[in-house]
Amino acid sequence: MITFPGTAAAVVTRKILRLVGKGATTLPGKAAIRLSPSIIREKSRGKHIITITGTNGKTTTSHMISEMLNYLGYDIINNISGANLASGVATTLICGKDEMMRANGRSKGTIYVLETDEAAYAKIAGDLCPEVSVITNLFRDQLDRYGELTHTRDCIADGLNKTDAIAIVNSDDSLVASLGKGREDKTVFYGMGKKDMLRNNKLYPDRKSILPASPDAVYCPDCHIRYEYVSRSFGHLGDFKCPSCGFSSPISRFEVRYDLKQSPSNEDYPFAISDNLSGLTREMKLKIPGSHNLYNTCAAVSAVTVMLTKLGLSQEEAFEQATEAAGHVKAAFGRMEKIDVGGKKLCILLVKNPAGFDRSLSFVSEAEDAAGLMLLLNSNIADGKDVSWIWDVDLESKAEDLPENIFISGERWGDMLLRIEYAGMNVTESGDMSRAMEILNRALEMTPEGKCLYVMPNYTAMLSLRAALVHEYGLKEFWK
Repeated sequence: MITFPGTAAAVVTRKILRLVGKGATTLPGKAAIRLSPSIIREKSRGKHIITITGTNGKTTTSHMISEMLNYLGYDIINNISGANLASGVATTLICGKDEMMRANGRSKGTIYVLETDEAAYAKIAGDLCPEVSVITNLFRDQLDRYGELTHTRDCIADGLNKTDAIAIVNSDDSLVASLGKGREDKTVFYGMGKKDMLRNNKLYPDRKSILPASPDAVYCPDCHIRYEYVSRSFGHLGDFKCPSCGFSSPISRFEVRYDLKQSPSNEDYPFAISDNLSGLTREMKLKIPGSHNLYNTCAAVSAVTVMLTKLGLSQEEAFEQATEAAGHVKAAFGRMEKIDVGGKKLCILLVKNPAGFDRSLSFVSEAEDAAGLMLLLNSNIADGKDVSWIWDVDLESKAEDLPENIFISGERWGDMLLRIEYAGMNVTESGDMSRAMEILNRALEMTPEGKCLYVMPNYTAMLSLRAALVHEYGLKEFWK
């Protein structure tokens, strides 16, 4: 009875919002928490829960985990819309069964896969009591909300301290890897194979998928001494070591084996994942292109393997099933999602911070089907009001490899136009958010058949654009 008022309020609110065509992803949860403050804790009891948090890759990784477990016969309930604050998580716990991803055939049980905002994780992790918690990475993002990265790292650490979850931790991110200190028996590391990363740095030093270290997290938080890097994947991710205290990139249980003879920007890029605990290695093909998705895929395989082990499978069988299921995932909305439009392709890549923008630009610079690029920049609260981060993105080194036709829109289109012009590139057409669909359709007209227009919006620009695409091209709503 303690949660009845909140549950009832959420159910009624959701029905009303859906009747008028709204997503109903957060308001039902807000009403529930207001009336029943303990509702997240009560609704989480006895459930199998995986959480995913971090700066970049949360939605893609949670989507991968969901599709993999669903393929393996589990019913999945997730916050697919990306509503990852306490209100969105509460909505999913209360109303998620109405949109459950049902397994084909007889279900093996229900698993909740919940994307969680980094700051919110500290507040709700103890109530959720997840069995598995994935931490992807930490990059500068919305500094007006999160503050410095060490604060974000401390928020996640606080959340982990309140749970008995097995933490799936990126060993190549120095801040994230430090979460394993003192939690060695409850931490599983994943990352790029150190030998492969070193070899690729030596063989392909100028490749766009390998970037100089960003200033995000290159100093040891204990010694304040700059890390020394043996090799890097991108940004501050790599094989690092503090020359003072000796803290270094941990040995990963799950490692990506890869070779940059081909570009990860191309579909079905071949790579492998090794489970160093069981000694197994499985050859795979990257189902969602982009070098950053090697990390997301490895994180998903790690999480699914650990969860299946908790559910009773042997380590070997769990890894075999996880890697096999990873071959059946598809892109989530706004994350390498390709849409057919009259024989042409439209690909949406969400960008919301310097590291994500760099990754997406690197991807497009190497994509063989890229015929145009459209950038949309907003500055609402959900985006971060400060857009100066676009000047931290290395556009100059990629300018000559990006498509000739560049289009710009969004509420802060002028800021983006100035940034592009300073990088030495010409803009084909630009205008504010009210002209976004007009400009996009113009860009599509200039896209040859069989080629792709790549669209990079930040968060609220993506939601606005996608709502327009639902109306014009019949896409399904983002919450479906």
